[in-house]
Amino acid sequence: MTIETLLKAIPVPATPFEAYVGPWRPIEAALGTALPQDYKDFIRLYGNGRFLDFLGIGVPVSRCPNLQLVSQAQIVSNIFRAIEEPAYPLWPAPGGLLSFGSTDNGHNLYWSCRGPPDDWGVVVWDPGMGDYERFDCDLTDFLAGLITGDVVPKSFPEELLPCDYLFTPYSYRDFGEFRMSWRVSYGGAPTDGPNPEAAGVRDREGGGEKS
Repeated sequence: MTIETLLKAIPVPATPFEAYVGPWRPIEAALGTALPQDYKDFIRLYGNGRFLDFLGIGVPVSRCPNLQLVSQAQIVSNIFRAIEEPAYPLWPAPGGLLSFGSTDNGHNLYWSCRGPPDDWGVVVWDPGMGDYERFDCDLTDFLAGLITGDVVPKSFPEELLPCDYLFTPYSYRDFGEFRMSWRVSYGGAPTDGPNPEAAGVRDREGGGEKS
């Protein structure tokens, strides 16, 4: 699995926001699993931003805690265990769903962590029906498919395409809105969970050590 399909679908931003090149060991240690290579390449090249003016992907390190991959995974898993009996096991259960992103309409985006990380598929949770839809592709092929129209989740709005904003890097001026929308969507401040920054990860924008 590689990022090549996404690179063909959408150019890499000239100045990616909160791009990250490592170290990956503290992030993976906090999650208890290795991560797919295409995700690492995606974060290194595209950084933190919005696809189709509709969805965002969690990043390893951000000055906004709500956008951090580990914090997001912890919060989503805790909330779903509290409100319902999930149709799939959730992280950190072996082979469980690991949250990596969300949409403006409240969808949760997951990896299905079965087998080696580079073989993980994508699962979309529909907040309306509570259904889970699985896609047999990696994260970057899923994003590329959304942009080309080859991947069409049943619960996504029909008017996503055409879109003038295929990918828009975030900026720090957006962070106040993120904090407020997170509280509204999830009913409170983030719960305590593993924090990669506490494991010695420093904030890097577009540079740093490799794992």
